[in-house]
Amino acid sequence: MTVTTARTPVRPASGAEAFFADLAEDMPRTGATSLAITHLLPGQMEFLTALDHVAQVSAVLPKPTSVDRRTRDQIAASYRCDPLDRARFADPGWLATYLKERAFGRRLVLADIGGYFAPALAEVCAALPGVIAGVVEDTENGLRRYLELDALPCPLYSVARSPLKEPEDRLVGGAIVFSIESLLRRLGEVLVGRQACVLGFGKIGTGIAAALHARHVTVTVLDTDPVRQAQAISMGYATASLPEAMRRADLVVSATGSRAIGMQQLGLLRDGAILAGATSRDDEFDLADLNDPSAGFARDELLPGVSRHNRDGRSFLLLGNGNAVNFLHTSALGPAVHLIKAEIIAAAALLADEPHEPGLYEVPAAARGRIAARWIDAFHTHRPLTS
Repeated sequence: MTVTTARTPVRPASGAEAFFADLAEDMPRTGATSLAITHLLPGQMEFLTALDHVAQVSAVLPKPTSVDRRTRDQIAASYRCDPLDRARFADPGWLATYLKERAFGRRLVLADIGGYFAPALAEVCAALPGVIAGVVEDTENGLRRYLELDALPCPLYSVARSPLKEPEDRLVGGAIVFSIESLLRRLGEVLVGRQACVLGFGKIGTGIAAALHARHVTVTVLDTDPVRQAQAISMGYATASLPEAMRRADLVVSATGSRAIGMQQLGLLRDGAILAGATSRDDEFDLADLNDPSAGFARDELLPGVSRHNRDGRSFLLLGNGNAVNFLHTSALGPAVHLIKAEIIAAAALLADEPHEPGLYEVPAAARGRIAARWIDAFHTHRPLTS
């Protein structure tokens, strides 16, 4: 098999491409390869050039529920795109064979979103000694999957709790509410004046609650963490028991990542309520039986991204088939998304450049500071105020 050399970034004039080209100049060009699980969305893919500089991207694996067709075509013109399937990635034999083929005989960095490599990671590391340089995980849900392992079999860099991710998380909350409102307007409805229940008051849930409040929605917040619940109450949000909150809510948005709503909780929804998720369906809901005839629900697709489910004369609307509803509208986040992409590249460079002992790592604060400073310069957010 012929191994091509990493592509050299071409320094453009401005914007995201310039930001990542500038970043790559200070990163080592290693002999490692990388696999990138990623959303394929407009305005979010410029980071691949810098990652390719650090550790040649041997394949891009698009998250199935967040693929913009035009963006995929553009990425596929430069990089190999392989299908991503959680069940297949949980098969150690299959995954070891796949990773060995993509490593090209070199050390391999795995860039993950959602813990896809976690179930089979220990067996894969044992089967491929010295091949897996480490994993970089982007999300809180994915980090939890890795931390549930008895022991980390390789180094794991997490950016899920990085301060550079906080701007993205807040914007995601706004993007989720934007998509909910867009779908409702297509049905001839609006958000103003509704009652909403937000499950989970983490970084994304906080953004969802704030965006709903800004649209004159009455918001009740529930979180199993008493500290977060106290924060929500202190910010003026209502609280209630789960049954009470769901019974009075026109809109329920789940942002827990812990399968907070299953088939049993569907009976708590008021007739005609709207149900939406902030992460993938597998993380947010336990609704595998919803389309099973024995469950007794009749399904009617009102429009793409909105389905009505009826049983015993009562119904609810499910948005985005239970997946993160913001991806129905490409989840545009603006330049803030590039902050955490840059930190992912910095973590990949650390793994590719020098072997690490197995364990959990974070990108050093000084490196985060340099990324933030470059980002400010690239996107001109330091413009002086004018009178």
